[in-house]
Order: sequence, then C-alpha cells, then structure tokens
Amino acid sequence: MTDRAQLPLRAENNPKFYSRFIWLGIGALGFMIWSFYDATVTYPDQKLRSEGLLEVAEETLSREEAEELAAGAHGRADLYQRVMKRLPDLPDLRAAYEKKAAEEGWPKGPYKKLRGDGDILGNYIMAVAAGLAGLWFLFTVWRVNGRWFQLGPEGVTTRWGETFQLDQVTAIDKKQWRDKGIARLRYKDAGGRAKTFVVDNYKYDKKTTDRIFYLIEQAVGVDKIVNGKPDTDPDVEPAVAPAPTVN
Repeated sequence: MTDRAQLPLRAENNPKFYSRFIWLGIGALGFMIWSFYDATVTYPDQKLRSEGLLEVAEETLSREEAEELAAGAHGRADLYQRVMKRLPDLPDLRAAYEKKAAEEGWPKGPYKKLRGDGDILGNYIMAVAAGLAGLWFLFTVWRVNGRWFQLGPEGVTTRWGETFQLDQVTAIDKKQWRDKGIARLRYKDAGGRAKTFVVDNYKYDKKTTDRIFYLIEQAVGVDKIVNGKPDTDPDVEPAVAPAPTVN
C-alpha cells in the first residue's frame, strides 16, 4: 500500500532536459537567417556572376571554341564547369570577364559553379523548414515550463488537468523503463475510455519521479506490471555484500 505519510509527492519539470531544446531552437533560427540571406543576397549575386561568365563566353569565344566546349556537355551547369576548367587557357575570355566584373563591381574571379533559380528556391525552403523547427523547439520549452505531476491521496494529478485514481490503473508497461526511464500507466477514465499516462524520469525530477513510480507500483499491485519487473525502494540503499575474509 502507498505510505500516505509521504503524500503528496510532486515531481517538477526538469529544466536541464529541455535546455537542449533551447539551443536547438536558437541554432535552427540561426540557420533560417543564414539560409534566407543566401537566398536573397549571396546566391542571386553568385547567379549573376556565373551567368555573366557564360554571357561573356558567348560573346568572346570563337565558333570552334564554343562548339568544342559544348560538345558532350550535359546542360548549362556542365557547360559552366567546362568553361571554368578551360578559363586559364583562354586569356581573351578571362580578360573580358575581368573587365565585366570590374564594371559590375563583382569579385575578380568567377564563382566556382553555376547558380540557378533552383539553388535560390532550395534556400528559401530550408529557411522556412529551419524556422518552423526552431519555433517548435522553443514553443515546446515554453509549453512544458513549470509542468509537474504529483501523487496524492486522491491519486495522480497534473498541472495540465489530467487526473486519475490508482484503482483505475489497469496495467503498468515498463518496456522502456530500464533503458529510457519511461513507463506507461494504462487506465480507464470515469467514462470507461482507455487512456495512458507517461511517467518519464528524464523530463521530471528523477529522484521524486522514481519514488512516485515505486509507490504507484506498490499501490496498484505488481501483478499489473507488464514488460518488466517491480522496482525496489529507491530510498533504500542496496545491501553491500561483505568482503571475503582471507585466512
């Protein structure tokens, strides 16, 4: 039976568990800003520079040189790489591009690859995805801030309004308790509907959570435990076997 002298016992939210969510959220929002900047500034500039090189090549190269570079090229991106590879051997093209770059205020050398609309769109998509992820992480921290659950004479109650009596518990599933500190209390509410309450000693103060869970097991009955064995009293130090004597 539950020792009522110990009740109520309240397990407070463990802020250390969710601190990683804060850093993940900040990191995701930082990546969103980076991706958005690339999509609106960096990539459009690189697109202008790379397209500029192809335009200069069309104007500068002889027909034979242009046909040689285009032979076997798989699309404009591949053609661009061929032009870049041959650029040191084409002084007229290099000089023409450097002149255009100076007029446009671009860096002297062309960008290493051909940027296109797909690259820009991809960064917009990454910015949106990262922004949503960052907001989700930070919203999760805000949502669980100050959460608690407790065991009292009336049963289990929580800050978010969930409550049930221990005699409503039909099973204690401990499949993940040993490795992850997660157990599931299966119970039926007043309307007879099956519900599950999750006990997690990482999300809540571990010492208090372990104590509450042990008391619940004792009150509900160890015969209702599935996928595991009953816990020992967490407040009782395990016995240490005496050291063997040497004769």
